[in-house]
Amino acid sequence: MKKIVFIFTALLMLASCSKGYKVTVTFPDESTNGETAFLTNYDTGDTIATATIENNTCTFEGTADKGFFARLYAGGNPYGFIVEPGEVNLNIGEGTAVSPLNDKMAAWSKEAQKIADDTTLTEAESDARYAEELFKLYQDNKDNAIGPWAFCNYLMYKDFSEADIDALLKEAPEAYAQLKRVEKAKNAARQLAVTAEGQKFTDFEVMAEDGSKQKLSDYVGKGKIVVVDFWASWCPPCRAEIPKLQALKAKYGDKFDVLGVAVWDNPDDTRKAIEELKITWPVIIGTQKLTEPTDLYGIKGIPHIIIFGPDGTILSRGKTGDALANKLAEEVK
Repeated sequence: MKKIVFIFTALLMLASCSKGYKVTVTFPDESTNGETAFLTNYDTGDTIATATIENNTCTFEGTADKGFFARLYAGGNPYGFIVEPGEVNLNIGEGTAVSPLNDKMAAWSKEAQKIADDTTLTEAESDARYAEELFKLYQDNKDNAIGPWAFCNYLMYKDFSEADIDALLKEAPEAYAQLKRVEKAKNAARQLAVTAEGQKFTDFEVMAEDGSKQKLSDYVGKGKIVVVDFWASWCPPCRAEIPKLQALKAKYGDKFDVLGVAVWDNPDDTRKAIEELKITWPVIIGTQKLTEPTDLYGIKGIPHIIIFGPDGTILSRGKTGDALANKLAEEVK
C-alpha cells in the first residue's frame, strides 16, 4: 500500500438537526491532568471547543448541524474518531472510540488492514484494492459522517486529475465540494500536472536554521542525474527506503547524486534520523515542518522519490524499491 496511508485519524461530525453529542475522553494516566484538550475541525483547522483534563478525563458537549472533520489534540498528540449525536466514549490508552459509527469504522479498518497484510499482493494490487474499498465505503455512507472521510481519502489516495475530481463531485452530495480537503486534492492535481514526467523541475527555497537558504536548484539541473527523496524520520517506509538508496549509490557511484528533502517533520528528529540511518548525502532541512516542497510537487504520501535528469527534466516520480532501481539503471547507462 502507499507509503503513507491516510490513516483514520479524522474526527467527523454527523449532521444532527439539533441533536446533541457528548464526548467523554479517558486518558491512561495522570500525565495530562491540568492540560487543555482541543477539539478542532480537521478540515479547516479551527478549534471547536476546549476542555481541561481532570482526573484523567475530559468531556465535550455540543450540537452539529453539518458534518465536518476534526481532531482532538491533548498532551501534544492528535487523536481521531467520529463524533455523532448521543454518547461517544474515547479511550486514549486503549485507542478505541465507542459509538455506532465508530464501531462501523473500526470494523471496516480491520478488513482494510487485511489488504495491507496480504503478502500475495504486489504494491500496485494492494493500492488498487485499498482504493476500491475506500470508494465503496464512501458510496455506502454518503449521508453519514463516514462518507466525507472516505471520499477525501479516496481523492488523496489516487492521482486524479482536476477533471476527474470534478466528475466525482457531480455524483457526491453538494456539501462535499466545500470541503477544504477536496480543494487540497484539486490543488495537488494541478501541481501534479505541472510537475509530471517530462516537465522541468519547479524550484523551491528553504531557510535553514543558520539563516542560509537552500534551493532545489543548488543540486538539480547542474548537468548530473539527481535522485531526490522526500521523506520524514517518523515514516517507517521512508526509513526502509534509505538502505535501498544507499545500495544504489554504492553500485553506481558518481553516475548520479542523491538529495534528501525532509518534509512534514521536526528538524531535530530529522537530524537524529540522519545519524541513525547513516545518511551521507545532503538533506534539505527547514526551521520547522516543511510542507511547501510537497505542495509544489503535488505529493500526497511519502517516501516520494523523483529522478531529475542532467538538465533538470523530471525523468521519473513516485517509484520506489525495484521499480526505482530498474528506472535508474536505464538512466545511468
